[in-house]
Amino acid sequence: MTVKTWAIGVSSALLAAYGAGLFYEGYVADHYSGALTFPFVDRAAAERAYGALPQTAPLASREAAAARLLKADPASARSWALASYMDWLEHGRHLTPAGVAALDRSYTLSRDQRGMVMAETNWLFQHDTGDAADLKARLKTIHNPVGQAIARLELVLAP
Repeated sequence: MTVKTWAIGVSSALLAAYGAGLFYEGYVADHYSGALTFPFVDRAAAERAYGALPQTAPLASREAAAARLLKADPASARSWALASYMDWLEHGRHLTPAGVAALDRSYTLSRDQRGMVMAETNWLFQHDTGDAADLKARLKTIHNPVGQAIARLELVLAP
């Protein structure tokens, strides 16, 4: 065999091993290492890793999985809403400016998300859980033009 034949054979074997590794990590493994896709994050693997976390998983594990998911799919409204939710959990059920910014970004990416938020806002105002005053104050700080219009409508309709 010639050197050229060996080089083609070794290259083919390495590519096949790499492809098998990507398949295993993306669709079979129970955890996510990211070693084969570095510096990029495999979206399917990140989604599976987050979805596989039990409800009792430590907050740090959930935050790390949510951060991987956001890095894997930054154009997803769900990823940004999840980042906002993690911020809310981490800070005692209050959003920091970073959490508000993530939530604002999720609104701009999805009309469906806006509808769900409007429904939640209406529910919070109707069933005052003690968060209504804080929610009204936060609605007044929205900078996104579409979000501002919706926030003003919500404030007018609020009891």
